[in-house]
Amino acid sequence: MSDVLVMPRCLAIRILHEAQIAQPEAIRGVVGARGGEPAAFHKGRDAVAADESLWANLWSHPQAEAVPRAGELREGLLSLVVSLNTKGVLEMRAWRLVGGAVQEQVLKIRD
Repeated sequence: MSDVLVMPRCLAIRILHEAQIAQPEAIRGVVGARGGEPAAFHKGRDAVAADESLWANLWSHPQAEAVPRAGELREGLLSLVVSLNTKGVLEMRAWRLVGGAVQEQVLKIRD
């Protein structure tokens, strides 16, 4: 699963904004897709809207790196982790648990 993941810039900005305004608290949510493309972030939810498919689970780590913690990954599902523990730059990284091994995925932002 070494495919490059692509997220629209407006969605990435929304996710990073939600994580930033929530600090020092963490956020949790899901990213829904329409037509296979990530389209919406649902903060505080475990499910996407009826017209969407699950693209990723999402967590923020206000005081830690953008690396998943034990229990945040589910086999085969994409997880996004946002870190606020950086100097002036917010970080979002993508991860999958495949065959029990944690694998980072390439995440690109497009206009």
